[in-house]
Amino acid sequence: MDPQQQFFKALAALREGDLEGCESICQRLLAVNPREVNTLRLQAQVWQKRGELVRAEAGFQTVLSIANDFAHAWADLGKVQLSLEKYPLAEQSLRRALQLNSSLKAANKLLAEVLKQQGKTTQSAAVDWVNQQHQVLKEKVIEAYRLSTDAREERGPERAEALCKEVLEADPEQVGAKEFLINRALESGRARWAEELARSLVRKMPEQAKWWLKLSSALARQDQLVEAQEAVQRVLDIEPHLEEAQMLLGSIFLRDNRFADALGQYDAVLRQSPDNISALAQKGSALKTLGRQDESIQCLRRCMELDSSFGEAAWSLSNLKTYRFSDSEVASMEALLAFDKKREDEKLEDEKLEDKKLGDKKPGNRPLKDKDVVHFNYALGKAYEHRQQWNAAFNAYQTANRVKQKSAVWSADDFSAQVDQIIATFTPQLLQQHSNDGLDDSSAIFVLGLPRSGSTLQEQILASHSQVEGTRELPYIPWLAQRLNRKPNPMCRDNYPLGAAQLKAEQWPLLAEQFLAQAQRHRQTDAPFFIDKLPNNFLYVGLILLAMPNAKIINTVRNPIDNCFGCFKQLWAEGQNFTYDLVDLGRYYRDYHRLMVHWQTVFGEKIYSVNYEAVVADLETNVEALLDYCGLPMEEQCLRFHETERAVNTASSEQVRQPIYTSAVAYWKHFEEHLQPLKDALGDLAET
Repeated sequence: MDPQQQFFKALAALREGDLEGCESICQRLLAVNPREVNTLRLQAQVWQKRGELVRAEAGFQTVLSIANDFAHAWADLGKVQLSLEKYPLAEQSLRRALQLNSSLKAANKLLAEVLKQQGKTTQSAAVDWVNQQHQVLKEKVIEAYRLSTDAREERGPERAEALCKEVLEADPEQVGAKEFLINRALESGRARWAEELARSLVRKMPEQAKWWLKLSSALARQDQLVEAQEAVQRVLDIEPHLEEAQMLLGSIFLRDNRFADALGQYDAVLRQSPDNISALAQKGSALKTLGRQDESIQCLRRCMELDSSFGEAAWSLSNLKTYRFSDSEVASMEALLAFDKKREDEKLEDEKLEDKKLGDKKPGNRPLKDKDVVHFNYALGKAYEHRQQWNAAFNAYQTANRVKQKSAVWSADDFSAQVDQIIATFTPQLLQQHSNDGLDDSSAIFVLGLPRSGSTLQEQILASHSQVEGTRELPYIPWLAQRLNRKPNPMCRDNYPLGAAQLKAEQWPLLAEQFLAQAQRHRQTDAPFFIDKLPNNFLYVGLILLAMPNAKIINTVRNPIDNCFGCFKQLWAEGQNFTYDLVDLGRYYRDYHRLMVHWQTVFGEKIYSVNYEAVVADLETNVEALLDYCGLPMEEQCLRFHETERAVNTASSEQVRQPIYTSAVAYWKHFEEHLQPLKDALGDLAET
């Protein structure tokens, strides 16, 4: 175990009250490096907790003789000197601590006490006033948590966020407000903001595992998997058996197509806690990705046995697409939602009393969280579809989307403006200027378009070819685009798309090399071609083809109403915030369509569009045309794509393990009476 891990082990021992264990580790570390100030401070803290105050005072003084600007050590020294009733020295130490770091609130409280002990009432009152201001800010954070969790508060989460921002304006180092905003940012799809906040806390308190955990979560949401893994490993160095960290590491492995490693993490948690519902649910999802459906169902059903209120398990079962809920399972979900709605409608003031009155008859053992309401309604929507109860299915999806929309930040106007800017930037003149600047590499095949447009089917067909490797929805093209002007190595003044017009000839191949190097992490074969199936890459077609002129671009197209409604029925792990409202969906589709028309106009035959309905009607002809566009010979296995064994980590994972079927064509007609808002938003495209 390296010194850092040993130090974190000593820190954990101190927190658990194992003073002898902590001191023993400190002594071993100091035998190697007797001037390591963090270890010296930790050893002095052990003496302080034992009541050996004179020894502790000397220990903190030793720390400060080596690092005189160590604010926390000055605060520690002041606290010990207060206990020893050395009030003038304690005052000096605490003032020095606050001079170095004015945000040390505990030191401020101690200073007020020291001043009172010396009869310095005026000075003490001034410090008390500062402490009172800190308390006011703390109470605002407490109020923010109340606002965000009280369903009776109109726009509670938004008001809570504003309140915590107000707190940070008054005190930029207020930890509680930062923690609230990190959680809010992660819940609402603003992972980059969460990352910035978490990094500020990691810099301030690197010894605290929870800030590394928040940072890792934020990085993982942005698919910065190497950095996310490094951050969560820091958590496990500090707390080796923290289940939340093991779970996060499992999800990182899952995103990185390291399925055996992911299952290993979930199994490690389950060995410690066999009934850990989250671990069972994540293991079930991993098994689903690997096509091990029976084992997946077993895990997810076990979750529901352990907690009938755990909506994620029900949704995961429905997301298998092939799973059929029993009548009793449907009745159980309906009862849970009905009871929760009754609880909310009546605004029960004493939920414990109500639960007691219901006794064993109550359908769930806790009030449902918003995410559980969302999960159960999506699951019921699918169950009703299987029973051809179309109105009930739509109502369930509508309810789920309305609740989900509360935390899904989206502006259709902003997106339209972004598309306008992309079209204005990637002019024929720009393309002509850089037409020969990109990297001469033809290995990448991009399958893009809207989600639920048949892209997973095209990926599976191509990945069945002996010369093509399917990877996953790689995050790297958006990642590169969003960092064009970001420090430490900005390539241009403005961000994408404006920055693309500022790139020099020699920078285009660098973008391609960065992408290919990052994609290589996901390659497991030496096939000459690989697929990136990130749907949202349609926003970056110009960037892709200027950086890699020989890349293949496959645009998957489906009937607009079927496509949009397919998105409306799908709950996404993250992102795709436009899918939770029919009008937003219609507007998004129009923007997608006009951008693809632009790309098609300026790039011509470099882009190949494939129609889902045409593929379903005549698989062989369309597969031949697809392979011909990619410069690949026909292979029979591409027609038997459903036999190809590979991990598929999308909503269509089970569907592409079946032969081609026609039941999804014009499926929207079952719901036609509810879809007028979508049709209106699509306008003339609704007829295509």
